[in-house]
Amino acid sequence: MFISLVDGCHHYQNLTDAERKYDYNTQAGSNKCDDELDNKDWHRFEGAAGTKMATKSPGFDKCGADYPAWLNGAHPTVAEGTVRRYVCINKGGECGVQSIVDIKNCTSYYVYKFYRLSTCNVRYCGTD
Repeated sequence: MFISLVDGCHHYQNLTDAERKYDYNTQAGSNKCDDELDNKDWHRFEGAAGTKMATKSPGFDKCGADYPAWLNGAHPTVAEGTVRRYVCINKGGECGVQSIVDIKNCTSYYVYKFYRLSTCNVRYCGTD
């Protein structure tokens, strides 16, 4: 029996929305949520959204959401392969709530496999 393993470096969905960028000021009533992103697909930050997931808190009301989410720690090297890291969600504190993400270094970019968020008005932030 042949089992095909999908390589995230070649099969991913793009996250390109400028409102996803870490320094984007969220406008009242225009909050977005990443509750539909889950661990079935790989995602890549590109274009106006930045080139990778932010690694510092952007503060409240950024990235098009009430509660921005960022990577807690460093991005992996190519040699590390796919790694699991924590994601911080700025909800009542610098790293008040945590989730997880799988990340793969594809040499010139990163891909992310997000896990379903248990709350809304949370969005993953990109940076350059």
